[in-house]
Amino acid sequence: MKIAQVYDLPIVVIDHHHPDAIVDQFLVGHVNPYHVGGDFGITAGMLGTEVARLINPSVEKLIRHLPAVAAVGDRSEAPERARYLALVQDAYSEQDCKDIALALDYQQFWLRFNDGRELVKDLLNLGGDTVRHKRLVALQVEGANLAIQDQMSACMPHVVHRTLPNGAELFLLDVEIHAHKFTFPPPGKTSGEVHDRLCQQHAGSPVVTIGFGPDFAVLRSRGVMMNIPKMVRELRDEIPGGGISGGGHLVVGSIKFVEGMREEVLNGLIEKISIVGAGMPA
Repeated sequence: MKIAQVYDLPIVVIDHHHPDAIVDQFLVGHVNPYHVGGDFGITAGMLGTEVARLINPSVEKLIRHLPAVAAVGDRSEAPERARYLALVQDAYSEQDCKDIALALDYQQFWLRFNDGRELVKDLLNLGGDTVRHKRLVALQVEGANLAIQDQMSACMPHVVHRTLPNGAELFLLDVEIHAHKFTFPPPGKTSGEVHDRLCQQHAGSPVVTIGFGPDFAVLRSRGVMMNIPKMVRELRDEIPGGGISGGGHLVVGSIKFVEGMREEVLNGLIEKISIVGAGMPA
């Protein structure tokens, strides 16, 4: 962004992560629900689609389903999720949207930094061939689910459990040594899939899952009042030489650190999680 500023290039960001004034100073516009009292339930995919149809109304019918796909893909629990799903229910069921989101996730992992524009268009049914769209999505979903099942079989037996003083159930997994590497699902999604299964096993309890490697940790939570960006800032100040950075949403995010300080950082992180409010709504 600083380089863009040197070249007098205006930057507009559409995002649903917690905003930071340090970043906002480089932007001419930041479309973000937090700036108007909302939260991450209004996803970037929803916002991007709304901006797109305002800029070019002629594409509205073609992209009408994208907010529904974004809602299920980002696990939004906002009221808008149901409204966007209802808007396209004649053509796409909720499961259809989940399948498209998973297919995109899977395909994007293998594309990495490649464009793959035509593949993405077909996955989103923007290519004009609905039959091909359905076949491609089904194929990618099958591959993704097989890979996820294989990963879960490998790593679930290695999850370590402890109950924190605030009543939250904490689960730890070393994804560096107890999960397949360089394949789908990557560490973040692996941690999320583990978290989903643990939430089902501990229904009604607050749950925190930390998937960690040599120099990173991925956090997923339910029913725990965390503020991950704030925790990251505090840890950076409290642990000299930790090389700590990261953030994300308030209750879902990641943290990076130098490998030699992993134990100190993880212990500090767990200590902070153990003193926040925890509990499921009645």
